[in-house]
Amino acid sequence: MPNKAALRKQYRAKRQALSSKELAAASAQILKQLIAQNLITDGLLMLYFDSPLHGELPMRNWFEHFENHPICVPKVVDANGHMEAVLWAKEMSLTPNEWGILEPDSNAFISPKNIETIIVPLLCFDQHGHRVGYGKGYYDRFLARCAKNVKTIGVSAFDVVETIEDANEKDYLLDIAVTPEKVYLF
Repeated sequence: MPNKAALRKQYRAKRQALSSKELAAASAQILKQLIAQNLITDGLLMLYFDSPLHGELPMRNWFEHFENHPICVPKVVDANGHMEAVLWAKEMSLTPNEWGILEPDSNAFISPKNIETIIVPLLCFDQHGHRVGYGKGYYDRFLARCAKNVKTIGVSAFDVVETIEDANEKDYLLDIAVTPEKVYLF
């Protein structure tokens, strides 16, 4: 069974090997599955800005599709693994952070307890709902501050792995994971 470090390395390489066209197709298919299965309900939705430098699934169409929902986006606030949520607006000014990910210039943070659904970026996930992210713990810390009933949906271009060897109780479990081919409920 692979551990997080091995999976992180493996899935970063797999994702970097995908063309921008393949990533866009995967993102569109995942969005299609979310819509068809009505996985995004009313209420505040947290999306993230993708990083083309890191080969993430493009999210631009997601913002356009859910523009009738209230949307918030993450903003990293320090190097100690903390992030906050900022209410998003189309005209919002954005600046790339140290990892090249766009973030709002605003510091008008909203309470994580008000978020109904969070789209969680990840590299891979296992059949128990554990995820492998980038290893800094930003989402785990943030999700711990959300309401107990927040719905977490991980999105991945790749299918589920059997088990993440070093998953632990500090890891926040996903409720749902969506790939281009399948929806996993945990």
